[in-house]
Amino acid sequence: MIDVVLCASGSDEVRIVHDLAQEKSGTARVVRRCADLAETMAVVAAGVGDVVLIDVSVRGLGRDPLATLMRGAAVVGLRSEEAPDQTSLGLRHLLPSSAPIAEILAVLDAAVAPTEREEAWVQEPAIDGPDEAGRLVVVWGPGGAPGRSTIAVNLAAEAVLAGEQTVLVDADTYGPAQSQMLGVLDETPGLVAACRAHDRDTLDAESLEALLPSAQPGLRLLSGIGVPARWSEVRRTSMDGLWQALARRGDLVVADVGPVLEEDEELSYDTAAPQRNAATISALESADVVIAVVAADPVSITRLLRDHSRLEELGVHELHVIVNRVGSPIPGDRVRDLITSRMQVASVHLLPDDPIACRTAAWDGALLSESAPRSALRRALRDIAASEAILGAKETDPVVVDATSES
Repeated sequence: MIDVVLCASGSDEVRIVHDLAQEKSGTARVVRRCADLAETMAVVAAGVGDVVLIDVSVRGLGRDPLATLMRGAAVVGLRSEEAPDQTSLGLRHLLPSSAPIAEILAVLDAAVAPTEREEAWVQEPAIDGPDEAGRLVVVWGPGGAPGRSTIAVNLAAEAVLAGEQTVLVDADTYGPAQSQMLGVLDETPGLVAACRAHDRDTLDAESLEALLPSAQPGLRLLSGIGVPARWSEVRRTSMDGLWQALARRGDLVVADVGPVLEEDEELSYDTAAPQRNAATISALESADVVIAVVAADPVSITRLLRDHSRLEELGVHELHVIVNRVGSPIPGDRVRDLITSRMQVASVHLLPDDPIACRTAAWDGALLSESAPRSALRRALRDIAASEAILGAKETDPVVVDATSES
């Protein structure tokens, strides 16, 4: 006997309940009729039902809730014939809402009895592997405002000047700032919209392009969440799918992410709970290159050293370090030795302290290449953006670059 949790609406619900009750074989029965998604998820979490029969148009249903449901039951979708183009949300088993009871029973049976060829308990991926993968460069740094956002936006802009079509993603769920730094007046929460589109299985090439306005010639911007309180709308599964979608475009992607690397352990027991650091962790695990930005002070460097083991746990084994705001009386050689003697890095870049150029650029909503094109800071960032680390070649020995001597 197959226990069915039903979440449908109107006449479809009444018909399915009636037909299953009247079906002579008695192979399936409705054990719970749910009014909405929240009730459905609660029932499944309580261990009720073998399979969920759910209308894919139910409010709030997306890939993330489906993944949660599939941890406790098989899922079969119902799609209205009035909306034949409606998303399937990646479900392997999908039926028209008017399907006869014999067809429903056959699909329910297939869903709870996966064969060697098909695992009905696993949701199909949103996107297959990228045909021509772009390169994902993640700019991360420990807490304390070491200059992550400033370096990310200028690296992205310098990569464009070096000939790379580039997408800048503001994935910082604590302090999104890229729209302000680029002087974008009409900011929309692009990251939230992209995650919502992926969750509803509508993040195709056309919808993604609409979310990537041109900030500069050759530079596209996926704006952040806007108000930090909206972090709960950015889910891990959606972020994983977003990086895949961006990779399929084939362009260089520079992501500015938040500083915290914990996985919200106090909430981890609840599979439906959002994770504030999901965007950062997803980006780091998907990255081709990770650039760690630290300020030239003992507090910031100590935080990097403490977070290094966590970065390795996330799969970051080729780490490039940028030491920002190096200047008198800070000894550049001592900072360099402090980092390279305590952790393995692919390269270390020392950037000169230039507060005037940075403040001018911030107040003008401009890039360093526009407000201070001849500054030592801008030239150093230009060299990093054109380096092998960004373009894809791997370096066998640690490379140390000191731009502070030009200041």
